[in-house]
Amino acid sequence: MNLTLSRRPFAGKCAFAALVCGWVFATTAHAQDTVRFLNDWRWEGPAAPLLMANQTTFPKANLDVKVTPGTGSAATVAKVASGEFDMGLGDFSALVEFAAKNPNDAPPVAVYVVYERTPATLFIRKSSAASPAQLAGKKIGAPPFDGGRKLWPIFVESTVVGAPQWQNVDAAQREVQFANGQLDAITGFFFTSMLNIEAAGMSGYDYNVYPFYEAGVRVYGNVILVNPKFLRDNPKTVTRFVRAFHTSFKRALRDTAEAVKYVKQADPKINEPLELRRARLAFDRFVRTAAVLEEGLGTINMARVAEGITTVVRAQKLAVTPNPASIASIEYLPPGADRQAQ
Repeated sequence: MNLTLSRRPFAGKCAFAALVCGWVFATTAHAQDTVRFLNDWRWEGPAAPLLMANQTTFPKANLDVKVTPGTGSAATVAKVASGEFDMGLGDFSALVEFAAKNPNDAPPVAVYVVYERTPATLFIRKSSAASPAQLAGKKIGAPPFDGGRKLWPIFVESTVVGAPQWQNVDAAQREVQFANGQLDAITGFFFTSMLNIEAAGMSGYDYNVYPFYEAGVRVYGNVILVNPKFLRDNPKTVTRFVRAFHTSFKRALRDTAEAVKYVKQADPKINEPLELRRARLAFDRFVRTAAVLEEGLGTINMARVAEGITTVVRAQKLAVTPNPASIASIEYLPPGADRQAQ
């Protein structure tokens, strides 16, 4: 009896200890790593893979990703560089510009290519000019930070273009002013400006489109960026993030309509059919490319990185040429077999 009585408190203590130990183990095993992620732009169709991942593959990878809509690639690059955000999505050209203009600061590092080629595009009203050669003296508008505006010197190297008059235009008003005739031409991302022009009431029959990549401008578009200190301190977290995003990206390419529903959840005010079209335009033109079919989804080709750096430096007449290894890394990509485009 004494034995029995003496074992009860012991058993109780053991049970309590096991409960505590189990709780500690479970807490440790399931603790999520937090990642602060800044998108390049507001929540539109092309953000579907990210927003899908945030509710599906990120949690499965033990990641608590705080996603925030952006205001432009230049701001995203700067905020990731400063450490305000750990990771982000930004235009490759903006990354090169930041690295060149801040040679004493460690720049963000590109770890995954989302758009294999730049979406920068020239749009011209047919009533204003029949071709880029007839743009002389015409009004062309874009925000100062617009990727197409900054790559313009490279575009005109291979395209006969009359010298237009550049107008600084707020991004929210660019397509509206183009549609109502205040501007003869604009530069913008292919899938953003095209559908915004339509939303502003202008028919696609009333303007011509000139994607920069068709003129031979070989520069990556959007890439996933990582703050250099965060990358150094959390390489496994970055690897898990990239692979989880990659899984959702492939799923979004297979079923874009399903993926865009996550955009609607993030911003109920969006026009879902319109954003589905925008996502498909982005994926069909800038993701499903010959290079992606050959090299794989998300692949960073360091020779292309070097070529892109040279192109951006020449276009913007930058004083410093960044080292490719300082702004891009292939170490965090999914295995080659898993990157094969479908």
